[in-house]
Amino acid sequence: MHEKLDRSHGNVLGYEVRDELGEDDLAAILEDFEETIREEGSVRVLVEMPSVPTPQLDALDEDVGFWLEHGDDIEKYAVVGDSTLVEWATAAGDRVSSIDIRHFDAGDIDDAWAWVDA
Repeated sequence: MHEKLDRSHGNVLGYEVRDELGEDDLAAILEDFEETIREEGSVRVLVEMPSVPTPQLDALDEDVGFWLEHGDDIEKYAVVGDSTLVEWATAAGDRVSSIDIRHFDAGDIDDAWAWVDA
């Protein structure tokens, strides 16, 4: 399940993602990314994860294809959540990607928005 956050604007997109992340959820998020990239030239992303979402396997194929095609169009990617798994995955993603990816604890969501916006 996902919800686009009200603080999204211009090329800054924020989402809350929780529970199960299905193919339809991911397709809607990636469609927003692509539309923003077409209109703005790039995208900056904040994903708030109050719990660790469980992706459906079908959704992962679409996700990988998107990153291969548009990785250079993503300027910043903030991941907000208190899960150690989320923090570890964010650090791993930052090491293997050219995207500037940072983890923020849930209590630091305003700092995450400020970083993505800067």
